[in-house]
Amino acid sequence: MKSLVLCCVIVNCFVLGLCDVPQCFKLKFGEISCNQSVDVNTVIKTVPAQNECLSMAKGLEVFAKVGKMIGNKFEQLYNEEKQKVADAKMIAKKFFQLYNEEKQKIEILNNQISDITKEMNTCNDFRKITTMRESSVVVQKDYSTPQLKKCGVGMQDINKIKDNQITGSSMTDLKHRPQYGRLFETRGIKAWSTQPGPGYRATIDKWSTFGLKNQWITVDLKKDTKIIGVVTAGRPPLLLSPTYRLYHKQWVKTFSMEYKTDKSNKLNSFLDPTGKVEVFQGNTDMTTPVVNIFRFPITARWFTIKPINYVYSMCMQFDLLVC
Repeated sequence: MKSLVLCCVIVNCFVLGLCDVPQCFKLKFGEISCNQSVDVNTVIKTVPAQNECLSMAKGLEVFAKVGKMIGNKFEQLYNEEKQKVADAKMIAKKFFQLYNEEKQKIEILNNQISDITKEMNTCNDFRKITTMRESSVVVQKDYSTPQLKKCGVGMQDINKIKDNQITGSSMTDLKHRPQYGRLFETRGIKAWSTQPGPGYRATIDKWSTFGLKNQWITVDLKKDTKIIGVVTAGRPPLLLSPTYRLYHKQWVKTFSMEYKTDKSNKLNSFLDPTGKVEVFQGNTDMTTPVVNIFRFPITARWFTIKPINYVYSMCMQFDLLVC
């Protein structure tokens, strides 16, 4: 027991490097005291278990070095894990930023959808839409003149849509030019009329387009514009004309439509629910405008009307509607 205690004193003094310093410990045992200057060699000679104590001291010295190495390794691993945590925080911050950006985009889309829904509901309430037939577009005839002037895309105003923006396949003469195919036109015959057809009967109807096919009138809006419908009218009566009652009863009964967007060369036809070309219901007299509302708004730059059935000749006015 005495040897063990002394050995521990020697080991501690050896490890701490205090064996040559007076009063390293206040502990006595036998003839040797740590309160006095102790020479290591003297102590080793005095202690029977000197070899054992030296071995223990060296072992503790090695243990201290290994402990220091392990401590350094743990510190290194801690720093690496700390860096990983910092990187993970940075990645999480980036993902959170992307999440907020996508969330904002979704909110914008939802707002746009909400606006479109409100607009459609407003338009539906305003027009009191009635269906002509199951496969047809929706048609309504009770637009007032102020409503037609307000909702027109600009065909009624030569300052908004210039004459060079309106073209047609043909015309009877300069008084029947496509540029006069505007709704509420006052120039020329107040309407667009095509050239006479190969089968007209000159003695009865000088202006008949009987047998004429593939006629059209187009307006270039200069940019993609959302259009919700089309309004058409026949040739207005010329009350002072002696031939009015016979020859000037001209209007388009049915027609089809095509459109093309600004950045596309593809010409698209309006189709009905069965995938066939849509046949729009046109006019039944010379003076009453007829409104055809599309199933859904069409955004395009060019819009074309192609007459199918007509009375006496392909003669009409038209405008596109934005509300």
